[in-house]
Amino acid sequence: MNYHTDETNKTAPSRGKAALGADVTDLADQSQTEASASRTDRQSGAMRVVNVFSKLFLPLLVIAGAGFLSWQLVVTKPEVHKRAPREKAYAVQARPALVRDYRPKIRLYGTVSASRKVELRTLVNGEVIWVNPALAEGQLVKEGDALVRIDPFDYEGGVTEAEANLMEAKAKLAETKATLASDEAALAFLIEQRDFAANDLQRAQTLVESGSLTKQALENRKLTLSQREQSVNARVNNLAVLRARVEQQNANIERLDWRLKQARRNLADTSLKAPFTGLVQSKNVDLGRSVSGNDTLVSLYDPDQMDVRFTLSDAQYGRLLSDGIALKGRDIKVLWKLGDRVQSHDAVIERITPEVNAANGGIEVYARLTKGSALRSGTFVELQVPDKLYQNAITVPQAAIYQGNLIYVVEDGRMQPREVSILAYLGDDVLIDGSGFTSEDQIVSTRVAEAGPGLKVLLPGSEEVRPGSATKADKRGRPAAEGTDKQTKQGAKE
Repeated sequence: MNYHTDETNKTAPSRGKAALGADVTDLADQSQTEASASRTDRQSGAMRVVNVFSKLFLPLLVIAGAGFLSWQLVVTKPEVHKRAPREKAYAVQARPALVRDYRPKIRLYGTVSASRKVELRTLVNGEVIWVNPALAEGQLVKEGDALVRIDPFDYEGGVTEAEANLMEAKAKLAETKATLASDEAALAFLIEQRDFAANDLQRAQTLVESGSLTKQALENRKLTLSQREQSVNARVNNLAVLRARVEQQNANIERLDWRLKQARRNLADTSLKAPFTGLVQSKNVDLGRSVSGNDTLVSLYDPDQMDVRFTLSDAQYGRLLSDGIALKGRDIKVLWKLGDRVQSHDAVIERITPEVNAANGGIEVYARLTKGSALRSGTFVELQVPDKLYQNAITVPQAAIYQGNLIYVVEDGRMQPREVSILAYLGDDVLIDGSGFTSEDQIVSTRVAEAGPGLKVLLPGSEEVRPGSATKADKRGRPAAEGTDKQTKQGAKE
């Protein structure tokens, strides 16, 4: 035990020295680490100072430098001489005041319609046995052409029966007339016999008075005369009956003759014919169909008798009448537009409706087109109707009218107002009274928003108008720009 203790004590000092050396080394490393951390802390502090300086003072320096440079630019700026402001001018269009007698044309629109048209119906009932192969919508049929035929069997039988009845009635009439003639001859003979008996009675009376003849013989002669007179009276009455029968039979013959005509007409009506040369507007019949008098089979209209129907307003109608020329009989122009082509046709106003149209307050007028116009029914056309004659008038666009009765003329490059009297409005144009105007006056046709007395304007071709400065105005005087972009920018700078 003691030995081991000693050994332990012997080795303990050796381990103590080694541990001491290790502690010294650790202390040195720790010292170096602390020095390095101290240096890092110092460097971080310096960086923080630099960052703070750059964030706070660098922008201030930049602003200060920029302000200084601006101040230098302002101080060293060269002095600019200001130009006097220049008056703004407006580019406008103008037209000369041409004073003349003017008869404008009223532009209207209308529809072509057929003046002569017909709806064909069969006047008899029956089955359709034939239809004209050329019968179709839009086809031209000539006057008298057969279009449709109805089965004529029953109607041919009606004609035969009517002819037979008429012949029978005529035969009875001939028989009655023969009897009448025979009775008239017998009556003449009986009258003659009666006259003989009367004369014989007169002689017998003379003989009785002389005593040469007995009274019995006289009575016999009176009886004979009475019998003869009775026979005559009976024959006269019979003749009256026969004459009445003749009249009755004549009436019956007339009735049967009318029945025959009716039967023949019904037979003729089994063939439906075109009453005039025309265009087929509609067709409603086929082979084998049973038709009656209420069925419309074919519609036709005459292409050579076409009308144009249009409407005149109350103002237009009154203006045309105020000219002192009758509206009926005036020549007008009818324009039919076919794409890029326009066909012109002549027409004459033929009739005017007697009442005002309650729907639009106008008056409907019909004008007859000349033959050969080739316009179909329902065509929409434009019309040019000559208006009344205006003397000493000037045509200007509506855009040139201000405040209802004011226009502007160009005098020494400036707009000057003039009051005018409006004669008529013609679409986009206006007719004004040309009194007080000369051909040298230039009327401003461009609409200017700032229009007023003395406003400076530039006309196309003027020396002051620079290339590209004049604006193009509408041909009808619609508003143009109030000056050029270059003038506007220059005015803004000044």
